[in-house]
Amino acid sequence: MAKEISYAGSRFTKISAERKKDFSGKISLNTNIKINSIEPVKDQKEVIDISYSFLIDYGGFGKVELQGNLFVQADVKVAKSLINSMKEKKFDTDEHLSITNMIVQKATIKALEIEEELGLPFHIRLPTLALKKESD
Repeated sequence: MAKEISYAGSRFTKISAERKKDFSGKISLNTNIKINSIEPVKDQKEVIDISYSFLIDYGGFGKVELQGNLFVQADVKVAKSLINSMKEKKFDTDEHLSITNMIVQKATIKALEIEEELGLPFHIRLPTLALKKESD
């Protein structure tokens, strides 16, 4: 994680999911993460509010859509830089990568829960254990 920013909180503002009952065919899976806005939090110069959308589209089989706000703390210079980068649509810094990773972590946990409830395939591969084979 970029050392200039740290997690300060988050919340979901929209949770939407559906699974089509009468689907046949091959499931295609597309994931889209979008940062909608980056704004300062009123009266807190070092905290910024990042609005985002996280979509997992299963084609005709269903979808999971999450929207939310991620709050990060950064020094004033980094916060201003992040806010300006949204205006210029430049997202190629270590800080943006850290923000995107935080969004993925928060949204993935919620999406896995929803996918389990609806019987949708998980959008990521879960870790599995295997026995270690002894060599002769």
